[in-house]
Amino acid sequence: MTIDFTEIVIAVIGLVFSAVLIPLIKAAFTWLKGKTQNEALIAALTEAETIAGNVVASLQATVVNGLKEKSADGKLSADDIKAVSEKAATMFLSDLSSQSLAVIQENADDITAYIKNLIEAKLAELKTNA
Repeated sequence: MTIDFTEIVIAVIGLVFSAVLIPLIKAAFTWLKGKTQNEALIAALTEAETIAGNVVASLQATVVNGLKEKSADGKLSADDIKAVSEKAATMFLSDLSSQSLAVIQENADDITAYIKNLIEAKLAELKTNA
């Protein structure tokens, strides 16, 4: 009986490949997928924050100030606040890319609450900086 070292080397390489390299490759692909998802989420949140800031500034300049001037006490009524909030959400959703919206929806429990809170945060930021 002769031992064929080539067959032994091939068998050992096959074992090493299946036992070590395949799990390492799977782990690398899992890591890459997670990294890509994180980058997509960061990009979507950055876009959402920018758009929310733009929407709040735009509405403040075009709608809110006009409503305040028409008001006897210079303040918005509850109905005015509701109408402006709805307009802000509509503008936000129309300006946000569909890709970013999809990513945020995948990660947010309640997209409506997220939008409302983001716009309110940008409004508070605008008031603080004014």
